[in-house]
Order: sequence, then C-alpha cells, then structure tokens
Amino acid sequence: MSRILSKIKLNTFAIILAIIGVVAVMTWIVPSGAYEKIEVDGRQVVVAGTYHPVPANPQGLFDVLKAPIQGFSNTAEVVVFLLVIGGVLSVVEKTGAIAAGIQAASAFFQRRPKLRFLFIPLGIITFSLCGATFGMCEEALIFIPIFIPLALSLGYDSALGTAIPFIGAGVGFAAAFTNPFTVGIAQGIAQVPLYSGIGYRFIIWIICTSVVITWLSFYARKIRKNPQASLTYDFDIEKRKELKLNKEETRMTRRQKLVLLAFGLGMVGLVVGVLKPQICDMIKGMWGVDLMEMLHLEATGWYITEIAALFLGIGFLCAVLGRMKMSQFNDAFFEGVRGMAEIAMLLCFAQAIVLIANNGHILDTLLEYMSGMIKHLHPVCASWAAMVLQTVIDFFIPSGSGKAVLTMPILAPLADLIGITRQTMVLAFQLGGSWMNMVIPTDPVTIAAIGFARIAYGKWLKWMLPLLVLMYLLSFALLVPPYLMKWQ
Repeated sequence: MSRILSKIKLNTFAIILAIIGVVAVMTWIVPSGAYEKIEVDGRQVVVAGTYHPVPANPQGLFDVLKAPIQGFSNTAEVVVFLLVIGGVLSVVEKTGAIAAGIQAASAFFQRRPKLRFLFIPLGIITFSLCGATFGMCEEALIFIPIFIPLALSLGYDSALGTAIPFIGAGVGFAAAFTNPFTVGIAQGIAQVPLYSGIGYRFIIWIICTSVVITWLSFYARKIRKNPQASLTYDFDIEKRKELKLNKEETRMTRRQKLVLLAFGLGMVGLVVGVLKPQICDMIKGMWGVDLMEMLHLEATGWYITEIAALFLGIGFLCAVLGRMKMSQFNDAFFEGVRGMAEIAMLLCFAQAIVLIANNGHILDTLLEYMSGMIKHLHPVCASWAAMVLQTVIDFFIPSGSGKAVLTMPILAPLADLIGITRQTMVLAFQLGGSWMNMVIPTDPVTIAAIGFARIAYGKWLKWMLPLLVLMYLLSFALLVPPYLMKWQ
C-alpha cells in the first residue's frame, strides 16, 4: 500500500513541478505589463485602459525555489484549516461514532434498497445549493472524509464519496444565482443591480446540477457492475479493511449518538455562521429586529479562521462526550494532523505557480492580449471568448472574487462595445471562471479534495475531462439566449 501511495504523491507532485517550470519559463518570454489599480471596499480593482509595460522580472532558479516557501505564507489559513480538520475528524473517528453512524446509514439503505438511488441526487442538490447561495468552497472539504466511507458502505467508491461534496459544491458555485463571491462582486463592479437576472440563473443552476447528477449516476452504476472500473479501486480495498465495513452491524452506543449529535449541531452552526449576515437581514426585514446591533455581531459571515475554530471546539467536545483520555486525544489529533501534512505541502507548491506568474508580471499582459482579441468578434462569439478568457485567468487566480476584481473592470465596458449586455458578461465570467476550479492544480481546494482519496492528479483530470467538456458546451449554449433576449 505504501508503494501505491508514494507513486500517487509523486505523480501529482511531478505535475505541479512541471507546471512551475513552464510558468517560470513564460516569465522570460511573455512581455511584462501591469494595470493601475485602485482600492474599492478593501479590494484592489483594476482600472480599465491603464495597461502599460513594466520592467521585466524573469524568475530565476532561486526565485522558483523561494516560491513554495512564500506560498506557505499565502495559504497559511487554508493549511491550518486542513490540519485542524484532519485532527478533529481523527478524534471523532477514534470515538467510533463515525463508523457506527455509517453502518447505521448503510443498514438503512440496505433495508430500503429502493431509496439508495436518492444518495447521489440528494447529496449533489444539497451541496450545489450551498455553492449557489453562499459560495460553499473550502467548507466542502469537511464532508469528504465522511462521504468517502459512506459511499464505500453503499457499494460505491472513494471517488464518488469525494465527488458528491466537492463537485456538488463546485457545480453550484459555477452555476450560482446568489453566490456573493462571484455573482455579487461581478455585478457590483459591472454596475448591474445586485442579484438581478436571478430567474435565468436559477434555470441554469437546475440544468447544470441535473447534468452532474446524471453523469455521476452513470459512473456509480458502472462501478457497481464492475468495481475494477473504479478510479480508486486499489485505495478502496485498503480503505474498506481499515473501516471494517464488511463486519456485521453493531448498535450505536449512547455516547456515540451524543458525539454524532454534537458533530451534527456543529455543522448547523457552520451554516449559520457562514450565512449570518443574510439571516440577520432576513429577520430584520420580517420582524424589524436588528440582531447585528442587539447581539453586537460582526457584519461579515464566517470564513476559514472561524470555521476552523468551530471545528476545534467540536473536537474537544466530542472527546469529552466519547470519554477519551488526554493521551488518546493527543494521539488521535496529531495522527490526523500528520495525515494532512502531505496535502498541505502540495498546496504550498501549487500556490508557487501563482506567485511566479505574479512576480514575473505576466498575468496582466495575458489579460490585455486576450481582451483585445475579443473586440473583433460577433457578440455571441465574444461572450464565448470572454468565458474562455476567464478559464485561462482561472489557472492563475482560482479565487472567484480575485478574478472578478481583475477582469470585470475591463470586460464590463467591453461588453458595451461588442453588443452584449453587462449581465451577459457577468454570466460569461461566472461560468468560465468556475468549471476549471474542479481540476486546476493551482486551486488548493482541488489538491486537498483529491488528496483525501489519494487520487493521482492525472487520473482525476482524465476522469473529469468528459464532464468538463460537457459543461463547457452547455455553457456556450446557455450564453446564446441572453444575447437574443437582450438579458438585463
């Protein structure tokens, strides 16, 4: 098993190193340039029409070697987030509560085989809604270690257990109707009324989510007929032994039920914390009560630091409820931390790709070249080209809000010139800047997600390619009606 895992890590690591090398070479070839930027609401926003050459800064060997170290600083919050998740989930797992809960869920579906088909659609719809409404992204990682054994217990594989939370949230994020990190920021920069056009966006969400459900259902059917066709066949053999899924069902103890209850309430707390501003605004609108002022709450929802803190508290509480000794808690927690350390280092090297491109001053040049090419195309083709442009930028800036502040100040006025509405340009940004997030190695969430199931990056990319092609073709088609109806 160790030989298999080392090979998988080498493959992913080698791909990231190769991309680092290519980007470093590009800084010697691509002309350096930059846009002027201004600060708006705490974000650095590009000023359209201000692109200008800047002194070249090609990245040498020592610059490349420093980049992963600097990458650690840039992803420190995400790294700590993952280490805490790993430690806490290991503690909860050692109480036996997760295994018992999974056995109970598996037994439920075994007794009701006609309901098993609901596992994929209900899971995808749930996570897709989270991505579409409040922009779930990193939060999906929390659920992957839970869905992997649950999928295995139902006769599926770790790839499907990874896909339901990760791809589910990903399709919702891409086809969102109120995602504040993409739709909200992009519409604000484009001077389009906030969350306008929600009707057509909701239709897009239904279509895209349905396609993902169908695609994963076909895959699930295939691996149930032929388990060796699974993307994670070798890993799952060992994982099933580790989880002892072949043993007879055992009854959950009272303490295991309390641990699962505490964990479940923690997940409710996570959703409430992330949606805190929206919940307070809704209560104020319905009853006129300003909870923000009454309870002295911050105006922003939770992000990585707050969620990690919540999980740390859940870990301590579950250890107490599970009657773990301090030595047992220590061993379990740090065993989980060590398991995440490899993924954390991969994130640092992946972040190095972005740093090298930024330090080499080539990102704004690529944006200027590609936006200039769009001007001469038919309006529909221009919206498609804008979507492809977002895909290219996505490789260097996986962040939805980061792409919005970089590209929308340029593309919004460009929409006026080429004959499409700014609302359509926002949709092109939204679709083009999100689908690749599920496969690009520069996105720390992608690396972490496939790391849970020890899936080689090359295998994951090959597996996802048909779905990506389908979603891009679908996105091209979905950009045509907005042009025809002058969508506002």
